Amino acid sequence: MAGRHWTRRLEDTPLPQEVPLRGPLLLFDVDGTLLDAGGVIADTMVTAFEAAGEDPPEAAFVQSLIGLSLPEMVDVLASRLHPDRREKILSGYRLRYFDLIEQDDPSPVFPGADAALGRLRAMGFVLGLTTGKARRSTQHMLSTMNWHQYFHTVQCADDNPSKPNPTMIARALAETGRSAENTILIGDSRYDMRMAEAAGIRAVGVSWGYNPPVELVREGAVAIARDFDDLVAIVARVAAQLAPA
Repeated sequence: MAGRHWTRRLEDTPLPQEVPLRGPLLLFDVDGTLLDAGGVIADTMVTAFEAAGEDPPEAAFVQSLIGLSLPEMVDVLASRLHPDRREKILSGYRLRYFDLIEQDDPSPVFPGADAALGRLRAMGFVLGLTTGKARRSTQHMLSTMNWHQYFHTVQCADDNPSKPNPTMIARALAETGRSAENTILIGDSRYDMRMAEAAGIRAVGVSWGYNPPVELVREGAVAIARDFDDLVAIVARVAAQLAPA
């Protein structure tokens, strides 16, 4: 797995309004694809369980569920508990997570992510986000990284059903005027792959996230990227096979 580091957008990277919107739509997952947030998510979830007086889940199990929206993740992790107890865990997680990310250093970005986004924008692709993160934490990431102007559509958990429901993709298509035939999803989880399949779009998996690449292939990924340079090459190759935007 690639290590994490902290970075900001390169000042000479073309911004969306500077690049013709001629290319296909690329929809990026966030946690496990752009951000290495698995450790923070798992630690915060364990703390939320402990604060509620419940036995915490294993960190590896928490990370394997990243991709689901938070309420759905808690439902899986606390399936044996009464709904009131799940709500307590959910509230405790939100409080701790928002405090942590908004008071801590900038978001941990996988090496090569920022440069790859710039290269893809310069190639004319339209970029979007489809994430199970809350809008508050997503907007914090975009502001911290100066990424707001990269993305023409941002679909978050607040406004959409959890993955693998394809509503996020449908709304992203509507907002950008693209069709399923000229859209590619990039993600690291089984839920990303299932969402892409449900929406009828191609999906590319990444090897540095929280689900094994073999599982992503089994769930429908057309290719697996080894790193961000490889991802740019794969996306260009897959996009050449798509219908015109």
